[in-house]
Amino acid sequence: MNAKSRGERQYASEAMARRRSDILETARQLLTEQAGQFTMRELASKSGVALATLYNIFGNQSELIGQAVVEVLRDNLTSWTASDDVSISEQVEQRLESVVSEIFRRPAYARKMAELYFLPDPQGVVADLLHNVSLEDVSQALKRLAERGMLAEDSDPDIVAREMVVIQYAVVARWSAGRVPDDQLLIRLKHVTLGHLAGSLVPDLADVCRKRMSELRAALGKLG
Repeated sequence: MNAKSRGERQYASEAMARRRSDILETARQLLTEQAGQFTMRELASKSGVALATLYNIFGNQSELIGQAVVEVLRDNLTSWTASDDVSISEQVEQRLESVVSEIFRRPAYARKMAELYFLPDPQGVVADLLHNVSLEDVSQALKRLAERGMLAEDSDPDIVAREMVVIQYAVVARWSAGRVPDDQLLIRLKHVTLGHLAGSLVPDLADVCRKRMSELRAALGKLG
C-alpha cells in the first residue's frame, strides 16, 4: 500500500481532507463497535454522506477499511530508521513508545485491532493490513541492519521481522484481555522485542540489548 490509493488522491482541498478524515474516523468507530464489520450503507448514514460518495471516493469497502487502519499506523507511529546516531535499542524503544502512546490515545480501537489480528478469519482484511503495515517498517529496518553487518549471518530479516510483529501483537492482545496492566504494557513490549532482536544481532549489539532487558526486568519487578 505504498502507492497513493484512490481515497488519498481524491482530496485536494482542506475541506475535502477534513471530510475524508471524518469518514475514516467514523469507520474506525464502527470497526471498534461492530466486531470489525460494517456495511458501506451504515458508514454513509453515520458519516452523513451519500452512499455513492463513499464508493466514488474510496472505490470499495476493502480499500476504505485499509485507509482507516493504515492511516493510524503510518501517520501516528515513529518509524524505526536504523540510524547511526541512535543505538538500536533506543530506536526500537522509541518506536514502541509511539505505539503505546497511540494505544492509550484510543484504547477501545486498539483492543479491537488486537482481537481482530488473531481472529481465525481467512478473509480478514483488517488482520492482513495490521500485519503487513507493521511488518513493512520492521523488515526494512532489519534489512538496513543486515546491510551494515549488524545482524548475525544466519539471521533472515524477513523471518525475524514477522516473528517480532506477531510477538508484539501477542503482548497487546494480552493487555486487551486484561492480563497485562496498563503500566506494564510498554515495558513488556520493549522487553520481548529486544529479547527477540538480541538473538538475531551480532554479539556486541546483542549484549547491549540484553543489558537493557535486565533494566526492564528490574523495572517490572518494582511494579510487582
